[in-house]
Amino acid sequence: MASASESFFVITGASGSGKSSIVDELARRGYSCVDEIGRRVVREQKQSGEDGTPWQNPVRFMELLFARSLQAYAAALALKPPVFFDRALPECLAYARSLDGAARSQALLQISTLRYNPCVFVSSPWEEIYRRDEERIHSFEEGVAYHEAELAAYAECGYSLLEIPRGSVEARATFVIAQALARAA
Repeated sequence: MASASESFFVITGASGSGKSSIVDELARRGYSCVDEIGRRVVREQKQSGEDGTPWQNPVRFMELLFARSLQAYAAALALKPPVFFDRALPECLAYARSLDGAARSQALLQISTLRYNPCVFVSSPWEEIYRRDEERIHSFEEGVAYHEAELAAYAECGYSLLEIPRGSVEARATFVIAQALARAA
């Protein structure tokens, strides 16, 4: 059986590029999936009236994102492989850099030791399908800037990036499955 690092696949990408739709399609097909934690945190913070959103309190948002990402990784160990993550721990790298001393060292250690498959799937910016909503209030251009920082974080953590070709959600999911199964073997 493949280790978690071989059977945990990350789908990352620009906000509004169809990444979550691909993950939803993978789940519909019966694959184990971990939903995007950042959107969940934003939704919970807005519902509770707290300020842990990226636009109100970026430090608090990243604390919540990092803690929930660690929990999601641990919980995913019990899921049937392969497991597909809608974003993952390396995207918390910026948060770890903002910490001091022992907390910074611990966060960086966790990010470096909790590994995923070396191949990370990337859904590139796609302006034609980009839409704002209650949890995605930033502009397309702001999303592209964050996307570039995400890709840099994965590269810094030693992951290779594989772009998901544009097409229907079903075709994109089929591409991800084929590539993941070939890499997990």
